[in-house]
Amino acid sequence: MTQPNPAAWADASDPYDVCVGLGYHCETTYQLRRVTGNESAHFFDWLDLDFDAVVETITEDFAHVLRPGQVEPFSDGLCALDRGSDIRFFHDFAPSEGRLLTQGDIDCQLDGVRAKFMALAERWRALAASSAHVLYVHHDAFDECAARGLARLRHTIATAHPGQRFSLLWLRRTPPADAADLAPGIAWGTVAEAPGRWEGDDAQWDEVFSAVPMSPRRTDAAGSAAARPMTEETPV
Repeated sequence: MTQPNPAAWADASDPYDVCVGLGYHCETTYQLRRVTGNESAHFFDWLDLDFDAVVETITEDFAHVLRPGQVEPFSDGLCALDRGSDIRFFHDFAPSEGRLLTQGDIDCQLDGVRAKFMALAERWRALAASSAHVLYVHHDAFDECAARGLARLRHTIATAHPGQRFSLLWLRRTPPADAADLAPGIAWGTVAEAPGRWEGDDAQWDEVFSAVPMSPRRTDAAGSAAARPMTEETPV
C-alpha cells in the first residue's frame, strides 16, 4: 500500500472541508461517503465515466449532459448512455418491465433525470464559489491516466472556477511511473482492487485518507456547516 504524496498535505493548517468524487465509477462514491461520513450528493456520484468525460463535462459547465435525442439504451439495456457526454447512467433510469431499459423508458424519464442533474450542477457551482476547501478525488480504476492528464484536470477546474481553494487526489491501482512530474496541488495514492466487491477495499481507502487532513467541520455546497445529509440518487 502506498500513501499519498506527503508533500501534498504539508499544510495541515488548511484542512479540507469536503471531498468530491470524479468517477470512475461507484466505488468512489461509496468509499468517500463511508470515509468522510458526508452523504451529500455531488454531480459525478454513482456515474460510470472515464477521465475525458469528466474534463469535458466541467469544461462545458454541464451544458451537454442529457440533451434530448442523445440518450439511448446501452450494454444491452443495462444502462443508459448519454452520447453527448459519454456518461453511462446505471441507476437513474428505471426499466418499466424486467431489468432492461428501452428507448421509451429513457424518453419518458429524461426530463426528471435531467432536472436532478441540473440541480447537482448548480450545487457544484455553489461549492466552487464558496469558501470551502475542496479535495477532488479521481479514482483511476484502470491506471489509464498520466501526470499530464491530472494537470489538465486541475487546470480545467481552476479555469472554470477561478479563486476556488482545491486540490486533486489521484488514486490508482498501482503507483504512477511519472509521479515526479505531478504539479503542485495534486497528490496520488493507491487502492488495490477488491475482486468480487464493487465497493472496493475499505482498509486501503482508510489508509489513504489517514494521511489527508480533513476538517472536523464538514461543509455543504454553500460552504456552511451541513445540517443533514442529502441523497438524491439510487444506491447501487
